[in-house]
Amino acid sequence: MKPGVKKYFYIVAALFVLVLLYALKNTSYFVMAADFIAAFVVFFLIDTLFKLRFRNRHYIIFIFIATTGILFSPLYYLYANYDKVLHLASPFLICILIFYLVNRIQGIGLPIKLYLTVSIVVSLLAFWELFEFFLDKVYNMQMQGVFVRDVTGMEKYNMIMDRNDDTMIDMLMGTMGSVVFAAGQTAGHFFKKLKNKIKNNS
Repeated sequence: MKPGVKKYFYIVAALFVLVLLYALKNTSYFVMAADFIAAFVVFFLIDTLFKLRFRNRHYIIFIFIATTGILFSPLYYLYANYDKVLHLASPFLICILIFYLVNRIQGIGLPIKLYLTVSIVVSLLAFWELFEFFLDKVYNMQMQGVFVRDVTGMEKYNMIMDRNDDTMIDMLMGTMGSVVFAAGQTAGHFFKKLKNKIKNNS
């Protein structure tokens, strides 16, 4: 199957899941599924319109990010550290997508490429925190702060971390995830050069 055909197959499959969930009339999950599919469609359109040529592994990475962040969002209220794990792992994975694009830039070395990658991802993370702040102020969606479902009722939540601490720790975890990616790329590049040097000297 050609890469272009595969992308359209993903879209058709996603729409099929959406129709299936609508048929089941699971309203709460339907909203999460709709958000997931909308995110995927946006990613697909950006890839197609700007001719970014993302590969299949990049689509798998994005699907994983969207699944853990959207479809599994009820876990935010069941496991207090779930949000922090995502803010560490997701920026690392997003770095893979951004570095794939930045790495195409000619005439600059690996350190600058990694600096650009980390800067872009941390900026996206900061923008997301601003977006959460906006939604909380306008719609009171409780996106900032850490809430755990109360045992006395499904619609009751207890705040276990205030909004400011939550935002700062999210930024810290996201920055750490991005730096870990940069460190991994640097180490990989160093060992590759060392391996080639040993091979050439042997």
